[in-house]
Formats: sequence, C-alpha cells, structure tokens
Amino acid sequence: MRMKTPMRRWIVVAAAALFALAPNAAAAAQSAAPDPVQAMKRQFRAERGVDFTEVARLLGAETRSRRQGGIAFGPGGPVATYLSVRDVGVSAPEDETRAVAGGDALYTTTDVALPKDKNWVVYRYPEGQVRPEFWTTQQTIDVFDPASLKVTLKGAKGKAVSGGYYFRGDVTYAELSKAAGGTYAIDVNGVNSKAKAKAKVAWKLWTDSSGRIQRFMTTDISAKGAWLKSVDTRFSEWGRLQTIPLPSAEEVIDHDEVGKVPSFPKGLSLRGKGRH
Repeated sequence: MRMKTPMRRWIVVAAAALFALAPNAAAAAQSAAPDPVQAMKRQFRAERGVDFTEVARLLGAETRSRRQGGIAFGPGGPVATYLSVRDVGVSAPEDETRAVAGGDALYTTTDVALPKDKNWVVYRYPEGQVRPEFWTTQQTIDVFDPASLKVTLKGAKGKAVSGGYYFRGDVTYAELSKAAGGTYAIDVNGVNSKAKAKAKVAWKLWTDSSGRIQRFMTTDISAKGAWLKSVDTRFSEWGRLQTIPLPSAEEVIDHDEVGKVPSFPKGLSLRGKGRH
C-alpha cells in the first residue's frame, strides 16, 4: 500500500501539467497562417523589391526555359523589372535574351545586328496596358495582383512546415477573369480567356513565417484535362533595395526600325493586360 501513494501523487502532478499545457497547444494548433495577400501588399514600397528564378515548360516547347532577375516595387505594385531568359542547359551568352521593362515599354537584346551604339530594341505599348511583371514570369497567376492572389487562395488552409507555411489548391480561368478581368483578358497564347473559362491552374505555394511567398509551382490544365504548361518560380531577398534604370534613349532603337527583329522577342510572352 505504501507504494501506491507516490504513484498517485505522480499521476496528479502529470495530469496537472498536461492541463496547463493543453490551452497553449490548442492555441498553437488553431493559429492561422499569415495571409499571403496582406504580406504581398506590405512589400509595395518605393525602391524596394525582390529577386526571382524560374523554370518553365510550355506546350509545344522542345526544352524548358530558365529565367532570373529582379522586380522593383512602388506603392501600387511592380514598377520595373529586369531578367534574362535562356533554355535550360544552354550556357552560351549569345543564346540568352535580356530584358528590362518599365514605363509602358519593354527593352530587349537581340541577336540581330544593330546600328552602332544601339544595344536595346524597344517595344512600346499604350499607357497602362502592360504591367511590368507580365514580362517577368510564365506564370498564369499574377501573384503581385492582390485580387488574383486572393481568389487563388480562396478556401486554402496554410499548413505549418519548416520555415513557414504550405498552401495548395486550384483556380479556374473564369475565377481569375472575374476577380481581375483586365489581367486575364489575354492569355499566354493570345486567346480570349472566355473561350477557356473551365481551364484551371493547379498550384502549390510556400511562404516564410511572415507570409511572403518563397516558391510558387503551377500546372495549367485545359478544359478537357490536357496538360498545358508547368512553371516553378522561387522568390528571395524580399524588401531588398531595388532600383532598375531603363536604357537611355541613345542606346535604344524602336523594333519597327529593325526589319529582321520578330514582332515578339524570343522567350518572352504577353500574358495579359490591364492595370488595377
């Protein structure tokens, strides 16, 4: 009988300890993941930005393409971007396309011989019609547009993982178009999104502990279930000092003045238009 008294005391102490820990454990389990939409909005500060790398495989493409560069923000979102584009496995500098976008214009390098002192070909667009981030990525979903990101994340629950949170889900072209119609008026192939309203994007998204996007993987699937493209984008150095100067007028020649330059630069594509 004497042996049971210490045992009973131990059980009481253990039970009391578990009771004390339970509310904290429950609170931790119920704590919501930071909202990536709000985290994105907090990044929109003048002369601040983010770096990115991306690998994409598109329908009909023989190889994957790799992009890397940086994006500069203003209070309303991206204001300029620079990037380089090349096929995966290609290392020759002459096979790389470099681009800078901002101020309603896209500046690119070309393998076509240009006049002396001209280093960039410029493509100009009506004011407000093409946002700088459209040249940055092959992603269908514009994560820098709060409305697009919000509808993408609708119903998704963040799961705690090492270093942050993990989300997954899918969103249709119709949902994206309804949330941000101007952005999705034109898709990667120049087809009106209404013709493919049931097409969807399956996605996976990782954030850091504060909700800033670290990685975004997507697969576009047609209305009939066919694979269209897969894109894997990684972001780093959020909030870094980022100013992106545009080429000077002396370095630039209009694409209309260069007969052999294609109407669109190799490796770049117009995903959408509009500004919010």
